[in-house]
Amino acid sequence: MKRVALSSPTFWFWGAALFVLALVALVAIRSDTLAVAFVAGLGLIVIVGMMLGSRDGSLALMALFLLVCLDLPGDWALRYRLAVGGGGIFISDVLIGLLVAGAAFAILAAPKVRLTRSPVTLPLVLFTLWVAVTAVTGLARGNDLKYVLADVRALGYYMVFFWVIVFVRTRRDVMVLLKVLGTCLVAGFVIGAVGYATGQGTPTAYVEAGISRFPAPADFFVASTMLLVTWAVVWHQGRRRPWVLWLLLGISLLGLMLSLVRGDWVASVAGLLYLFLIMRPRKRVRLVAGIVVVGGLLIIGTATVNVAVLQSVVMRTLAITNFQDKNVQYRLIENSAVVRQFAAHPVEGNGLGTGYLFDFSRYGVAPFVKYFIHNNYLWFLQRMGVIGLGLFVWFISAFLLRRHGVGEGDVERDPWLGGLVIGSRVMIVALLVASITSPQFNTKENVAAIALVMGLAEVTAVRLLPELRGTENAASVVSNSRVF
Repeated sequence: MKRVALSSPTFWFWGAALFVLALVALVAIRSDTLAVAFVAGLGLIVIVGMMLGSRDGSLALMALFLLVCLDLPGDWALRYRLAVGGGGIFISDVLIGLLVAGAAFAILAAPKVRLTRSPVTLPLVLFTLWVAVTAVTGLARGNDLKYVLADVRALGYYMVFFWVIVFVRTRRDVMVLLKVLGTCLVAGFVIGAVGYATGQGTPTAYVEAGISRFPAPADFFVASTMLLVTWAVVWHQGRRRPWVLWLLLGISLLGLMLSLVRGDWVASVAGLLYLFLIMRPRKRVRLVAGIVVVGGLLIIGTATVNVAVLQSVVMRTLAITNFQDKNVQYRLIENSAVVRQFAAHPVEGNGLGTGYLFDFSRYGVAPFVKYFIHNNYLWFLQRMGVIGLGLFVWFISAFLLRRHGVGEGDVERDPWLGGLVIGSRVMIVALLVASITSPQFNTKENVAAIALVMGLAEVTAVRLLPELRGTENAASVVSNSRVF
């Protein structure tokens, strides 16, 4: 009886509770303030432990991470970060650290974890290891620790993909995270609208007087537009599209237009062209008709509300081919300086945190050391060499060129899941084009969203769609009537 009592869960629970209370009492003898802080810390540990120990808790933590990472204004993030070594630890850094710890704990603690097997996993693991190597290279070559860690942080957000293949297992999980992304889109647009109304828009060239860029992340609008357009096109003809799809598409298109970012417009056209090419003929007609109708409504609505905005959009569009534009020359000078630096260490790169001398003196700007590179591919080459860019191309290609497609029946059974697999590819194609003039794959906000969508698409293609087809083999049965 004594052995049974000592081994029962109740004994250990109350024993641990009494031990904690004793610790609190000892701390309280020294200071009431320390006691309160100690209790608060214990409470936080308990809450985080519960979240990391359960799948629903980890999903909630991921939702919080996305809202903070994608929607927290930059000045707020800087204001509330923990200053460390000339840089700082952001709230999103703490949250992704907890998510990665939870995934690692789930793998180590469970006797058998059913990970979603994806062709993306191996090249992404190797890419992550090369990030660590190039971080050491950067430090060995005297690069500032602050900038090395900034690069590591951004690329480290690809860890979100590994979290997804560990924790996301059901359709419910996928839909919860898609709803969170939709919420982030709306919240980001609202924050941008408030900023625009209070005069926080960014000035730019080739616009009418009083018109400025919408102060919200334009990259998120490109990605969301590609996904939402795909859902609208592939949706089965016999099913009514939900109203929330049209609402989110309208918000995304409006944000994309008001961003006045020419590179993102070109990228969106490239994404739509890719979608057109992979669709079946009748869906191609639907895509073209939808573009004409929605585009017409957007033009009429914009002209009715503020014709200066429409004129600015037209002016910015016509300026795409103006290669004498100061901004274009700025990028060309930047690219030349980076290429020269890459040539010194073409294979292994110069290491993370590497700056370069930017000489814009012809326009009256004194030369200075610069770290930001608009061309994402040159960024990889300059810092991580041919090896780094090669690994990046490998895991992106593994995602885009998967052997198994999405069947017409998959989309009919579940248009959300079927459209996610197709739309995620359209999104990546668009972002690859945008990355020529604006980095999409090495900034923490973009990387978090990209890694999440890639992970959700892989779980859907490898696990969920085969289950809907009624097969246990996640890679062998594909409908003969292919959509993608």
